[in-house]
Amino acid sequence: MSFAVVASIAAPLIIGGITKVMNDNKAEAMNNDIQAAQGVINDLLDNREDVYDASGKIRAMKSMVSNPYANLGVATQAAEMQAEEADISLANTLETIQATGMGSGGATALAMAAAKSKQGVSASIEKQEADNQKLKAQGEQQKQQQLMNLESQAISAEERAAQGEDARVQAQLDRAYGESDFLRSRQMGLEDAGNAALMAGITGSTSALTAGLSPGGGLT
Repeated sequence: MSFAVVASIAAPLIIGGITKVMNDNKAEAMNNDIQAAQGVINDLLDNREDVYDASGKIRAMKSMVSNPYANLGVATQAAEMQAEEADISLANTLETIQATGMGSGGATALAMAAAKSKQGVSASIEKQEADNQKLKAQGEQQKQQQLMNLESQAISAEERAAQGEDARVQAQLDRAYGESDFLRSRQMGLEDAGNAALMAGITGSTSALTAGLSPGGGLT
């Protein structure tokens, strides 16, 4: 067997083997880059800052909401003074009637007038109480509406915080994962190319050897 024939058989295998070794070395050298890319991912996952969530402070404001009309009182002092003045006026008038000898009809009329005056005082107090109840109801309605608005704002703040964190962190992670995946894919590509080169070399050498062994192949 001549040297040229041996060389033609060995060459594909040698070239394939060299190519595989070179590619394996390149793939091995990429491990540091892959580990660094994974480190970036781990840092993002472990050290991400909390997104500001204002929902707690918003809900705390509920304690400040109250019904401004909850403790309304009835202004009875003026009414009581009016009733007292009516009694005094009636008493003075009765003394005058007794002193002057006026008839009972005048006293009856005065008594009726005093009673009517007191009825007006009572009606005034009742109106105040009714108005107060109306205001309390309106105030309670406003209070509940304010509480509902604050809760709605708190929920919106939570949603914004969640969306902000997802968008921010996910964008960073996507870039980091993309870099890591690219490096791993390139490493696998080098390894696959090396294996393919070696197989091609084996196939080439086998084919050359088979051709040389065939009749008229020239192996001597």
